[in-house]
Amino acid sequence: MEIHESKEKIRIRAHQLWEQAGKPHGYDVDHWLQAEKELLLNSVAAAPLTDMIREAPAEPEGAPAKKTKTESSAPKAAKKSSGRSKAKQPL
Repeated sequence: MEIHESKEKIRIRAHQLWEQAGKPHGYDVDHWLQAEKELLLNSVAAAPLTDMIREAPAEPEGAPAKKTKTESSAPKAAKKSSGRSKAKQPL
């Protein structure tokens, strides 16, 4: 859809919203934004599902394999002390 056609549809819908609201003064931007939102949602709903779902790009050859949850490059943190000290050992 061309930009000119989209703007014309938005203008017409915004005018309809203005009339439905009783032709109030000072709400033109609100009506315009509402019209844009409605037309955008309608165009997304009308789009075939296959157009909205895209396959993930293939990994390039030689790219490192993704690590699983069990594999991690970060070292594990040391256990925290409970705050109690063991009996003092003589030196």
